[in-house]
Amino acid sequence: MRVYPVSLRYEITKAQLIINKIPAEVKVETEPQGYNMEQHPIRIQIDNKNFFESLGFKSNKSIIMDAVELGEKATLDSMARYSTEKNLMLGPDGLSVAEIAARRSYRTITTTLEFIPEFKPEISWEDGYIDINYIIGNRRVEYTPARLEFEYIPYSVKVYVDKWSDEV
Repeated sequence: MRVYPVSLRYEITKAQLIINKIPAEVKVETEPQGYNMEQHPIRIQIDNKNFFESLGFKSNKSIIMDAVELGEKATLDSMARYSTEKNLMLGPDGLSVAEIAARRSYRTITTTLEFIPEFKPEISWEDGYIDINYIIGNRRVEYTPARLEFEYIPYSVKVYVDKWSDEV
């Protein structure tokens, strides 16, 4: 049997298990909708018609209606005056036309004290309100659970010949 002197070298790599931890992921996306607001303000109504008429500022319709009333009153007053004057001329102690004309010339003066303005403006309002409509936004959630990744590297043995001798 022959024996050859040989020098060997060994390289041994140990087996490895590499564990990689991947954490959980949560993604939340929100699509905002918000709110819709509609405002109906208070409506103030001011009626100044009587106030301005008491100051003397009248509309055309009021001026015409006042003239109609004044004409009717003047007609009724003259009819009443003519009937009383007719009655004064009748009878044994009737007055003459000259006496009746003299009575007409004496007028009594009447004064009245009026405070201006006689009426106040009429103020009224309609209540205002606000319509608020809230719309809930959409939400999308994506969840990726935590996981482990394994990588196995097997062991290895490498044998090298360092010296090979030719001597026997």
